Amino acid sequence: MPNRVGASAPVAFVAGGAALAMFALGACSSGSQAASSASVSVDGSNTTIHVVKCSQLDWYKTIDIGGELAGATVTIDARGQDAKATAVRIRNVGGFTGLYSLGGNGDANMSFSGDRYTITGTANGYKTDKPNEPASAAFKISTTC
Repeated sequence: MPNRVGASAPVAFVAGGAALAMFALGACSSGSQAASSASVSVDGSNTTIHVVKCSQLDWYKTIDIGGELAGATVTIDARGQDAKATAVRIRNVGGFTGLYSLGGNGDANMSFSGDRYTITGTANGYKTDKPNEPASAAFKISTTC
């Protein structure tokens, strides 16, 4: 008896399989998304940066703001009841480059409401006009992820 399904069945199966594979790959991704902008303030000098990328791997969220030459990177540990910023790296914002890391010098506090994160604290590093002298700077980062 001839097969009445014809050539369209394998095509439909392949198309359905490709859609399922794309869905599975999307479900396994790191959850990277782009946000519209971030406000980064260093020692009262406020800068709005329009390149923000948020990604998450397990319980850790990373917020990349700006680029390698100027911007900030925030790492958040969301395990437990209180999520906390474990590292803040500031790159040439307001004439300052520095770092805060949990357990090191400086401090950071984080709050979030909905999908808006606000991280405030103190980072240690240097100012671009005096790169050989250690400096500390107060920072505030606010963005949506």
